[in-house]
Order: sequence, then structure tokens, then C-alpha cells
Amino acid sequence: MNCIKKIPALCFIGGLTVSAALATPSAKCDEATMDAFAYEDCLAEQRNAAKALEAEQPIYKGDIYSPFGRDAYLTSSFAENRGTRYHAGIDYSTNMEEGWPILAPEDGKVQELRVSPFGYGKVMYYKGASGKTWVFGHQSSFGELDDLISKKQYATKKNDVTVNPGKAFKKGDTLSFSGSTGIGNPHLHLEVRLDNDRVISPCAEGVLCLDTIAPQVFGLAVWQGNELAVTNDAALSKGCAVTPVKNEFPVFMAIKVADYSREPMDNPMSIRRLEVWRYDEKIFSKTWDTLSYKNMLNIRDELLWAEEADTAGDWHVVDARLAPLSTYRIEMEDFAGHVTTRKFSMHPKCKGNTPVQQTKNQTAPVYTFLSRSVLDLFRCRSGYKFQALDSKNAELVDDLCKVFPHRSILLGKIAETYPDIRAIQYTASAEATGTGKAANETIAVFPFGKYQKSLNWNTKIGNVSISQKITGIPVASDTALRVLAVARTHTDSLDFFEFHPKGLQFRGNWNVCIENPENPAPLYWLGETTREWFYFSKQSGSKKRCASTNELRDIANITNNEAPTLGFPYWADALIGGINKPVLKIPVLYKYGGIADGNAITVKAGKSWIAAEFDSEPREIIIDASRVPEEGESINIQIVDEAKNKAGYDVPIPGM
Repeated sequence: MNCIKKIPALCFIGGLTVSAALATPSAKCDEATMDAFAYEDCLAEQRNAAKALEAEQPIYKGDIYSPFGRDAYLTSSFAENRGTRYHAGIDYSTNMEEGWPILAPEDGKVQELRVSPFGYGKVMYYKGASGKTWVFGHQSSFGELDDLISKKQYATKKNDVTVNPGKAFKKGDTLSFSGSTGIGNPHLHLEVRLDNDRVISPCAEGVLCLDTIAPQVFGLAVWQGNELAVTNDAALSKGCAVTPVKNEFPVFMAIKVADYSREPMDNPMSIRRLEVWRYDEKIFSKTWDTLSYKNMLNIRDELLWAEEADTAGDWHVVDARLAPLSTYRIEMEDFAGHVTTRKFSMHPKCKGNTPVQQTKNQTAPVYTFLSRSVLDLFRCRSGYKFQALDSKNAELVDDLCKVFPHRSILLGKIAETYPDIRAIQYTASAEATGTGKAANETIAVFPFGKYQKSLNWNTKIGNVSISQKITGIPVASDTALRVLAVARTHTDSLDFFEFHPKGLQFRGNWNVCIENPENPAPLYWLGETTREWFYFSKQSGSKKRCASTNELRDIANITNNEAPTLGFPYWADALIGGINKPVLKIPVLYKYGGIADGNAITVKAGKSWIAAEFDSEPREIIIDASRVPEEGESINIQIVDEAKNKAGYDVPIPGM
């Protein structure tokens, strides 16, 4: 039996609640006396009976609030890594289904409703009598309040609207219905806000947070300056961590951790608490129960970025000065109260310590690991050659493979050895690259110090001029020399420029300009986990293309003159007013330059404007069937993408 800590009323036997499991007449199903088909039918009846009983369970189990009045597992936790911010709520699985009723957590009023194809999609802001604001994201329908949305849409002729109903509900009333609007598969996003800045963990506010698996450890990193060592969890579990220096003080540390709610372990989540003890002294403690929107950028000081950012877990920084000759205990707790510990001491080597994954989807030999620029000198073994050059392209060393071990080396370590380095020229045969194409490329590098808060850097890669102006660089916690790097990567579909180290946050701006004589097309940035290209909505110039943001991105000049096109329309069902009704769905097709918002789509039947919802995943236009003409007639759809490409299409209405 597994009882969820902090939720003593909820225990599980074989995936069922205790009450459901005890009510299941298991004696009826006898595998020894029944044939295979009868036995399977009997089990199916039991499962259906258990589901029915579970549905009849009270909405509130003691002081625990379940948004659905039933069990639901977490798929994302509070304070989970979302790039330059923390996840401000929790996500519940709805078993890939839409339309689960969402129940009021307390007496209150619906303060605001918003409709958008991105972010939270259809979102409800519910002000409770306690003063807290409950945020319910990705809804499919606002139930009876859908009528207010429709009236606002037709009054303003806009698809994305905001309304302020002020309608009161009682605890346990049905507020809305779950869905998949905005980003992601069907699920519910839930937040609890104290005010316009502070948001708290729902799990700490009596909200059901089903999670049956303790935090998982994937690795430990120890560094001093630009000397770095990484230990896998197999060695760490045996009490050993590798240190890159012998007996020198201090060293710094980060641990890679992920949490999962259940099998299969598909959705890695974050942890609630991280503590570190040196012998019996607590030297570090961090708990993620409350977040501040104003301080979200602190995430870049607390979670270090790595090129394998879309793999399980985050590298949590232990913000303490550590001595190698000590014994440490790390304690990690998830939001359901499960605790994982690791006790270890540091050694030059650890038995069973195999390499920890540092990259994914990486082509160039320079990459980011633990928010630092790294050069992959493993490639020396396959025939790569790396030459160090100064600002005038004079040779500093003929081949770095002859100077450094054939492993991953922090670029800061190379810059400490060669302070005048400004570029690394690398060459490799087609056989060495394994791509069928030889390589002869430049990695531009720029060393800078701990206290440097702004910089200007102008460089060239081939005939492409790149300039960067950065403000608001945070002061590092250690004194290591840091290095910016830029590399050009060739792919089958396009060339792009990688900027490193990712995860170096700026409390000012990153202003980058690219002058590319061979391709002066607009700038797009690459999503690290989606691997999709997005148009820089704020960019200037024609010959020299410039953009601004607060973090480093991979960038490409992309020629995109094709507006989105439409697929074949088809009929489906969707929740409108909380009731399943027929809708017309029309796929939207594009490669680059997506739709900025729902108002970039206009639908008309003759001269009559028709409200349309744009679903960003999958990319579809959704229209209430009661608003479209008869079969055989047409509607006109106008679309403008982010790159300002426009197109219009007449779409015949198909038969149901």
C-alpha cells in the first residue's frame, strides 16, 4: 500500500483508491476456473465498477481540493524549469481527454476570462473569498460563460478577447471544462496567486498533488574555476563524487534531479526542496513554495543550462562554498513529500563513473554545458583538428588536440591558457565528420571576466559580420574566466549561427546584428526543445538584420515569402457552453513564421464576420457549426503570419 505523504486520506492499492479497491469483488474473477475470455470480461467489469465508484467519491477528501472531484496525477510541478522563468503552477493529466469539469475550490467570483491560441489558451481567473486568485488554463469551454465570450467577439470582431464576468460560484460548483487550448496536449494548468507578483505552490495550499515516485538523481557536477568534473548517479549512490582539484578550497557544485508522478515516467518535473549538509551542519537550503514574477530571472542563477535541456532533469546549483575533504549529504523532496538522499565524499576518481550526457541535437563542436561554453575535443580522436587564433588571425597554437586531453574542455580553460585567443579554426575530413561533408569552420570566441556587466563584441565568421551588445550581465558566483562563442552550423535545410553559453541571463538586453551578404533575409530564432524556428517579432534593418531579447538564441537568416496554407476542412465535436456541439475544423499549414495571435485570422461568410478559434497544437481553425453557411457554400479566410505574409482562401463547406 502506498499512502501519499501530506495527503493521508489518499492511499493506493494497484492504482485504485483504497475505497474502490476494497469494494472490488475480486473473488468473482478466478483465473483457474474461468476461460481466458470470461476472465478478461470479469476484470473489465471490475475496472468499470471501480471507475464508477471513484466518480462517486466526495469532491473534497478532508481538506484536500481536487479540481475534478476525482484523482488526477501531476504532469508538471510548481517551479519547473521554463527557460527564463519558473512554472508558476501545476499541470494535471486528463488522460488525453478534454471536457473534464473543473470545480470551484472555494466560494468566489470569476474575475476574468481570456481567449488566446497561445500560452494559457482559454484561461479563467477566479477570485476566491480567501483573497487568492485561482488560475485555470487551457480550458475547452467556460460553460455558461461562453456566451459572454461570443458576445464580446461579435461586438469587437476579434477572436482573442477578454471579459470580466463577476459571476459568483459556490465551492464545488462547475466552473469550466478542461481542454488543450494554448500550448500542449489536453491537461489542466492550475495556479494560486496571492497578488500581482506572488504565486504559491498549490500543493502547499491543500490541493491534490498525486505523485508516487521519489525524485531521481542523474548526475553531480563539481568545479573550481574552469576545472570541471561530472559524476553519474551510479558512482554517487556508492558515496563517491569526482572533484577536479585535489585539496583546494572552495569548490562549487550542482546536482541534476528530476521528479516523476507515476509510471511510465514520461513527464519529468522539478523538486520542492533541496538541502545540503556537511557532516551535521546544514550549509544550503532552498525551497520552492513561493515565486515572484519580478524575480523569475533568478532561475538562471539556480538552474544551470545544458545543451541537453530537453532531457530529464535540471542542474540545481548548490550556492555554498564547499571543501573537497568533507562528507556531504544532499536531501531532495518533491511536492508530495517523497525524499531522496545522497551521501558522499569527493575523490579524484570514482569506480563505475561513466560519462554523463552533455549534448543533444548538437552538430558543431562547441556547445553549452552548465551555462558555460565547452569545446568537444573528443572529436580529436576521429580526426578533427583545432587551431587557436588571435584577433588578427595569427596562429597561437597549431592544434589544441596536442595541448589538451581528448575530452570536453571548458572554453574558459583554453582562454586561460591562451589569453589572446579570439577564434578557433577547426577542420575535419568527410570521414571524420561522419556526414559525408568535410568541415572547415571558425568558432569566434570572446573571453570576459567575473565583474564585467556589459560588453560590445564585433566579429566575423567567413564573410558574415556579427555584432553583440549585452547589458545587465550578472556577476558570477565564482572568479572563473567566462567565454562567449559563436559558431556556424550547416544543416540540410539551412545554415544558422549558434550562440553560447545559453543560460547566461541578462537583466538588460542582448542586442545582436547579423550582416550576411549571401543571405540578408529576416532573423528567426530556434526553440531549444521544440527545434522549430520562430520569427523575431522585433527586428530592424534590411542589409544588416538586428534583433533584441534578454537571452542568447541560435539564429538563422530565413527567406520566407510563403503565407500559411489550409488543409481540407472536416467536421468534429467540441465543447461550446459546456455541451458537445459540431464544429468545422480547418488545418493550417506553415513551416516558418507562425500566427501571431487569433486576430491574425479573419473568417467571413459573404460580408458577415464569423468568430474563429485558432488552436496552435494542432494548428487548426475551429468554427462553431451554427455560424457557417450550408453545405456547398463557402467561407473566406484571411491569414497574416508573423512575417507579414498574407493570403486569402475560399473554403467550401463540406457535408456532415
